[in-house]
Amino acid sequence: MRRIHILLLSLVFLVFGSASASESLAQPVTFQALLERSTASPDSMVRYGGEEPQFIELYIPAAANTPPPLIVYLHGGCWLNSFAVDHARGFAEGARNAGFAVALVEYRRLDDEGGGWPGTLNDIERAIEALAGNQSGDYNAEQITLVGHSAGGHLALLASQPERSLPINAVVGLAAITDIAAYAAGESGCQQSAARFIATSPSDDEAMNPVAIERHAEVILLRGENDTIVGREQLQLDNAQVIHIAEAGHFDLIHPDTPAFSLVLRLLQHLHSEHTPIVSEE
Repeated sequence: MRRIHILLLSLVFLVFGSASASESLAQPVTFQALLERSTASPDSMVRYGGEEPQFIELYIPAAANTPPPLIVYLHGGCWLNSFAVDHARGFAEGARNAGFAVALVEYRRLDDEGGGWPGTLNDIERAIEALAGNQSGDYNAEQITLVGHSAGGHLALLASQPERSLPINAVVGLAAITDIAAYAAGESGCQQSAARFIATSPSDDEAMNPVAIERHAEVILLRGENDTIVGREQLQLDNAQVIHIAEAGHFDLIHPDTPAFSLVLRLLQHLHSEHTPIVSEE
């Protein structure tokens, strides 16, 4: 947690002190609006396995003087293969424009052969290992931050276990599902998908629940106060730093044109302050 307490103080202004940012938020971003904004194309692709979903889209800043830090991004979508990496391309574009290399990881999900437990998490591990072993110089493989949104946040927390020995400097959960067992007890479609994910290997229910395992020492959780998909109770994770974002919804955190996304960028820039310039708050 080396810089996070100071960081949280510096972010209070961005969350609560910017009237113009709050006033600019009319309604939370919809999934359709996120899809319409996610039109960027990757600079290259990497395959880490032979199955169709086992690929990574890489987004590399054009004018980097030194290899930029790498954001490994795990998309959400209720662990279902009906939601794919395409809706994360707006996030990738925004982070690339801020000077980060971004790896959007696709992985096997429910309704994919091998999706569920443990195949889904195994894919995440293999993808991070492939990225860490890349010697192309397109990014700094020693500066990896793992970012996950919603169900992707759940997977990011699991992948961060010290025993997995992946080269992760910090984990950022955006509307992350931290207690999949509690989440699966609900009745929404996404909560029912959580129950389906657990049902792929019921005897491993604790191993697939972030609240029940050892996690990375540096975890930061962000959630919009108007999130109707992941509740506030999912922020209750021991030793995690928590940021509440007023007026933001579930998808505001990953839409590149929102104040919430600006906050996420600010956080990432602080985590990599020696490697990435701080952008203007305006």
